[in-house]
Amino acid sequence: MISPAPSASRIERYAAEAAAAHDVKPADVIGPARTVTIVQARWAMWKRLSKDGFSTSSIARAVGCHHTTVMHALKKVA
Repeated sequence: MISPAPSASRIERYAAEAAAAHDVKPADVIGPARTVTIVQARWAMWKRLSKDGFSTSSIARAVGCHHTTVMHALKKVA
């Protein structure tokens, strides 16, 4: 069974919160940029989604990456 993906509004809200905490733009958190600060904010957003009960696969589908990328991030942030 495929778990539901987080809603776009939830992703945008969490991206805005992570962006504010890391002093970057919310669009950068969702976008493809890979600077250290942006990646840390993105990983924080993914961690929050994971804590809300979303699987790595559903997070990856919602943000357009592979689930192993999310798994790697969650190990680094943990």
